Amino acid sequence: MTEGPHRPTDREADLPPATARAVRLAGLSLVWERLWPRLALTLSVLGAFVALAWLGAFERLPATLRLAAAGVFVAILLASIIHLLRTSWPNRRQAADRLERGVPHRPLSAFLDSPSTTGDALAEALWQAHRRRLAASLQGLRVRLPSPRLDRADPYAVRAAVFLLVVVGFFATSDHLGSVTSVFRPPLAAPSDIRVDVWANPPSYTGQSPRALVTTTNGAVVLPDVSAVTLPAGTTLAIRLAGVGSPTVAFANEGRPPMPLEGHAPAQGQTAYEHRLAASGSLSLTGDDLPAIELPITVKTDAPPTIRLVEQPAATARGALRLAYSVTDDYRVAAARAMLTAEVDEGARPLVALPDLSLGLPRRGEDRAVATSDLTAHPLAGGRARLVLEARDDAGQVAETAPLLIDLPSRPFRNPLAAAIVEQRRLLASDARQAKAVAGTFETLGDLGAAFIDRPGQIIGLRVARNRILLARDDAQLKPVLDYLWQMALAIEAGDSSPAAERLADAREALKKALESGASPEEIARLTEELKAALDEYLKAMAEAAAGDPSRLGELGQNGGERVTGDDLKKLIDRMRELGQLGERDAANELLSQLDDILSGLQFARPQAGGASDPTLDELADIIRRQQELQNRTHKLTPDGYTGEEFGDDSGDQQALEDLQREQSALSRRLEDLMSRLSKGAQSGGEEGQKGLEGAGRAMQEAGRSLGSGDAESAVGNQGAALDALRRGAREMMRGQGQGTAGVREGGTDPLGRPTGRRGPDFGGDTKVPGEIEVQRARRLLEELRRRYADPSRPALELDYLRRLIAPF
Repeated sequence: MTEGPHRPTDREADLPPATARAVRLAGLSLVWERLWPRLALTLSVLGAFVALAWLGAFERLPATLRLAAAGVFVAILLASIIHLLRTSWPNRRQAADRLERGVPHRPLSAFLDSPSTTGDALAEALWQAHRRRLAASLQGLRVRLPSPRLDRADPYAVRAAVFLLVVVGFFATSDHLGSVTSVFRPPLAAPSDIRVDVWANPPSYTGQSPRALVTTTNGAVVLPDVSAVTLPAGTTLAIRLAGVGSPTVAFANEGRPPMPLEGHAPAQGQTAYEHRLAASGSLSLTGDDLPAIELPITVKTDAPPTIRLVEQPAATARGALRLAYSVTDDYRVAAARAMLTAEVDEGARPLVALPDLSLGLPRRGEDRAVATSDLTAHPLAGGRARLVLEARDDAGQVAETAPLLIDLPSRPFRNPLAAAIVEQRRLLASDARQAKAVAGTFETLGDLGAAFIDRPGQIIGLRVARNRILLARDDAQLKPVLDYLWQMALAIEAGDSSPAAERLADAREALKKALESGASPEEIARLTEELKAALDEYLKAMAEAAAGDPSRLGELGQNGGERVTGDDLKKLIDRMRELGQLGERDAANELLSQLDDILSGLQFARPQAGGASDPTLDELADIIRRQQELQNRTHKLTPDGYTGEEFGDDSGDQQALEDLQREQSALSRRLEDLMSRLSKGAQSGGEEGQKGLEGAGRAMQEAGRSLGSGDAESAVGNQGAALDALRRGAREMMRGQGQGTAGVREGGTDPLGRPTGRRGPDFGGDTKVPGEIEVQRARRLLEELRRRYADPSRPALELDYLRRLIAPF
């Protein structure tokens, strides 16, 4: 400040205390009014500099221009600070003038005035009486709030733009201090013929791109902006020096002396080095005419993967082992497997060992997966085993779960003789020392089996098994007996359909291996056709064995009471082929497991007394099917589903929407009638079932209104909500009638898109199987990618990108 505070005179000391305090406050207000415009200028200059530094504006300039711009900002900042420090301090008279600004007759100034003459007693008395009158009027003086009027100093509101830039720049960078200090970083001067490049190549499994750590621009070596570079473990440093005499490159791990790196000469005048990072440290580069470069590097350690069971291991309806697990890693998991070890007595001599099961990895964005493995044909199926899950990442780190003792699922045999043979087979496989006991059991069954074995060939088979066991001289000769016993059990259980069942199992296993190994779409299509042919043969054999009448093949019943036709199963296989060709191999594999569940529960329909289905549930199932059809038809009118083939013009689309609206309204009224009959009867399905149907009714009405307004996309969403609510209500009604939903996940549908029944297949949410609408959308997207890839006029970079997108399909 240029002036100190004004010292009060005797007359100023006569001011009333309240007025004196008001004068001091007025002086402080005046100080702020003078100080704030100058302070705002300083802050604006500083803010503009920091904002530009955070936004990287200086880094885009050449080193010389960058330092010149920084010098200009520093000069302007110093000038604004000097201007700020030269702010004058107001005196008491100026403070009094501000306090009585706008007050009539200026009483405070009159109070502080002095008489023009002195020594006259009468004049002095009159003067004092005048001051007393003025002092009374001073009580009404009030200090107004400061008004610095910054708009006069900054009429274009530049301060607001600076503030906005500061806010944007703050969130645009994470290294706030480093971005500012890097503006003043002097360039490393290097001769024009010297080049220094340091690249970091992270491991491919991290998904990170190579990055340049040190480069040479316009003859100057440019270092990273941050104080320390963070890289994943396993990153390879590629250093290349050109034009540097006697180069020395070394890397020092933390707490250890530098270790020189050995280089090689890829070309004359060049030296290249490589170093794989395993721990944090510092990279140093020196050489003739090259200033010493020190680059601190922090290595991020690769964490080991994690794997755990999310559900207890269970058996599917067909007897396959179902494992639901969660596997994660900081980058990605390379492979996972389930290791099974048979639980046998001490000193036992097993003939075979349990295999390791390959576990599929979760889909992108998920950490849970489900794997099913059919071990029913294994000799040790039905015994106890220790289960250990193992996950391995690309860095070679392994994680394992604690051993879990489980009962291996086995194939259920309805024929008691077949079940007995399989059990003896398991005992023989688990301990070769039981060979004589197993042979004795077969001898007993062969001798006493005439009373309950209808076919003489089965008795002969038992005696052959007994002789082969007794004649075996070592374990190698006992192993073929295990396969013989299994084939004999299958033949006894399945009768004439056994060869067809084997061919169906072989076709299914071939398709499963193709999906797991990433076979080509053509191979998957061929295997699905073979599976369809094997299924036809198997169903025909089942029909002949069950009723001797192949004409009854058209109607199959599932154990849960649902109707399944041969066409339904073929459509399911076709959908597996589509998913495999679109790259959804996990979903196709899940559908394959669901096909096993359906086949394990199939039985041919026979008329049974009192076996009529519930008409209410039948009608509700028909409503669900009709609603699904309406949703599929509506989807074809949306931008995602429209192909230009359904209707000729916009008028045709409008007519289709009106038809869909009428059908949707009719289906909604049909549901209302059904709910009315349920409320009057005893089959209400409980409160939850009633809520589900009511929610479906509301969603149907919303879908009808959307169709009426021409909004097909909203209608598809409402129709999907109606379907979910209908299925939820159907499950509750089944519970209310005592049918239950054992073995079915809440909200599940079978692979044919229908509500799951009492013993329907487990179709939970662990592996999401895309619906028909999603499959159509994916197919159209793939066709569009192929169309663009076939256009030779597109840029080479775009064609290469399209090729990589299409390659997995």
